[in-house]
Amino acid sequence: MLSFAEFDSVVEPVLMQQGCDRVSGGDCHGGGIQGTFQLSPAGAKNALFDFNQASLQVSATARSSSRILTRPLAIAAGGSIHSGPQPFLSTSDPDYQAILTWINHGVSQ
Repeated sequence: MLSFAEFDSVVEPVLMQQGCDRVSGGDCHGGGIQGTFQLSPAGAKNALFDFNQASLQVSATARSSSRILTRPLAIAAGGSIHSGPQPFLSTSDPDYQAILTWINHGVSQ
């Protein structure tokens, strides 16, 4: 089980810092569903909604292949196509590692 408390204190700030919850031209996740991922907009945060949406992007059997990790990861580092920015240049990026740790903590319980 993924931890809501860990998501709220660690992952949600990463998503906000990276601008994933922006409503800029409809290309970010705070403006409605993009692909398979939707977040509450920056001006009306709903952490439980965001947790539920982020949890849908997690693969329990292939943790490092979870969409929440591969979409923002640079293609050269093993990421997948993403219509928005890919802020994680490598899997050693601290924000990437924070999300991976959240996933690993949840899957190992």
